[in-house]
Amino acid sequence: MAEVTLTTAANFIPEMWSDAILDYAEREFRLVNQVTDLSSMVSEGGNKLNIPKVTEETAATLSSGSAVSYGANTDGEVELSINQHVYEAKRIGDLVRVQENSDLFGMYAQSMGYAIAKKIENYIAVDVLQSATGNDVTLAADNTATTALIRSGLQKLLDGGHSYTDGQTFVYASPAFYSSILGLSDFNSATIRGDATNPNVTGELGNVYGMPVYASVDWDDDGGTGDESATIFKTSGVYYASQLQPRVQEQYDIDYLATSIVVDSLFGATLSHGASSTALPVVNFNNP
Repeated sequence: MAEVTLTTAANFIPEMWSDAILDYAEREFRLVNQVTDLSSMVSEGGNKLNIPKVTEETAATLSSGSAVSYGANTDGEVELSINQHVYEAKRIGDLVRVQENSDLFGMYAQSMGYAIAKKIENYIAVDVLQSATGNDVTLAADNTATTALIRSGLQKLLDGGHSYTDGQTFVYASPAFYSSILGLSDFNSATIRGDATNPNVTGELGNVYGMPVYASVDWDDDGGTGDESATIFKTSGVYYASQLQPRVQEQYDIDYLATSIVVDSLFGATLSHGASSTALPVVNFNNP
């Protein structure tokens, strides 16, 4: 039986890294899976998408003997630029030993996979979702939720003609805002929620008014004036496209007796309407 050496394992080892890193990245993706994914439209090239704005239309009544009237699309378009190239890189010495130590291998692969996923998620959270201003709700106190304020945010969605009980509406909150919701009796009372979904029992909020709620450090809880402490958004509120899904490349560097590993991704994301539009199904809760 032939011995497996660094040379004969050269093709297998990079594949191990690629599979492991991408697996950990996929586990970390959450926001990416909750927005409108248009990646298939940029798979063959191009650095931007021009997406027509499709607004709600009103049907007309046809009179007997009359011809139908055609309307033109005057709603404009949204430009989605594929302009975010992000990466994570490591140089790891004595790679074979890392392969032999499954715990160490897992730690490195997890670190790189999580790093690239978090970079993409942070961009969607901070640069896209938190840039919306048309439906802002100002909190009475920093990072402090009340049921009335949450309902105020829901009303803004309803005023824009958007449902929030369709399974495509989500809430993200800073740790402090999330903790504040945990303390609201409307959401933690056993007489209202019972024990099966009570956060006093489960340790998590689950759904609030039918919407899944997540805590995320991408929402700031340092109490800065105007900072977004939480966001309600619908899948249709954000367009996302990845032209280069996270890929893993490696190269052995003889000068350092080490292997250089790089994972990168090329993507873009934008709001489906102008940031100040009240038609945009995004509501930000801002500190006073």
